[in-house]
Amino acid sequence: MENPYAQSAAAPPSSPEAQRLADYESAIGPNSGYYLKYFEQFDAGESRASWNWPAFFVSSWWCLYRKMWLWGILTLLWPWIMFFVFSIVVGIAAAATKSAPIAAIVICSLILIAPYFLLPIYANAFYWRHINRLIESLPKSIATVPDKRLARLERNGGTGVGPMIAVMVGGGFFFIFIFGIIAAVSIPAYQDYTIRSQITEGLNLASMAKAEVAEYYAEKKAWPEQEDLGGEPRSGKYVTEVIVKSGSVVITYGNAVNSQLTGQRLAILPGVTSSGDIVWACGNHALPDGVESGTGPYGSDVLNKYLPKDCRE
Repeated sequence: MENPYAQSAAAPPSSPEAQRLADYESAIGPNSGYYLKYFEQFDAGESRASWNWPAFFVSSWWCLYRKMWLWGILTLLWPWIMFFVFSIVVGIAAAATKSAPIAAIVICSLILIAPYFLLPIYANAFYWRHINRLIESLPKSIATVPDKRLARLERNGGTGVGPMIAVMVGGGFFFIFIFGIIAAVSIPAYQDYTIRSQITEGLNLASMAKAEVAEYYAEKKAWPEQEDLGGEPRSGKYVTEVIVKSGSVVITYGNAVNSQLTGQRLAILPGVTSSGDIVWACGNHALPDGVESGTGPYGSDVLNKYLPKDCRE
């Protein structure tokens, strides 16, 4: 007996073109009218280049909303991938050129931002390819039944607000976690870098005092005191004084220096070689063998990790 309440099966589209259009509408879902005009152009073999504003302003959100999960995740991770690549490339370039790797920085910056301009240009084409893959992947048992075909395309295609939000929230927690790790590593590293740069100011000021000591010894064959050289001890932004004691140049850090260096001293000890040349030992670094040491103070209150290599033990 025929069921009077049973719904009749939907009639199949009258032509392959109509079938393709129905598939597109079902798989696209909201705002299908916008995408259909581009899909028809792509089907006709026209240029794949167009422009998609949502893909430009909110690249990851748009990809995830349209269920293009791989593209969405890639656009989320791309800055982090490039951050690590950027660090490695710029570090290698800096080591190779011994200067600021401007070219490497420019190239890496262009590679970083390029996808965010290329994606909106080809976003509609990427989405067209994504929808066609959904259509082509339909099982034969479903593809031949119009109702099931459209229902499967609506389920697999369309938009995904819930999964999009879940991925973005999960990504947000992941980024917070990564930021925490980066901060834990980079803040102490930046502080160490800052302290080393402050140490450098004292060494630069000391170079002038070293020249005066060498000149005095060449004339007097004796190690001078600060008063023998005349003038006031030098000072700087991070240095309270650079003073000469029995030929040694003693740097005392202070003023605007990092609190870990306040009041700490770094001595540079002179020595004379057998040929009469003056050499220097900075901080905890020893004079070469066979060098007659000066009589002034030597060593350093500053930790080795903050000192240049030539001033360490």
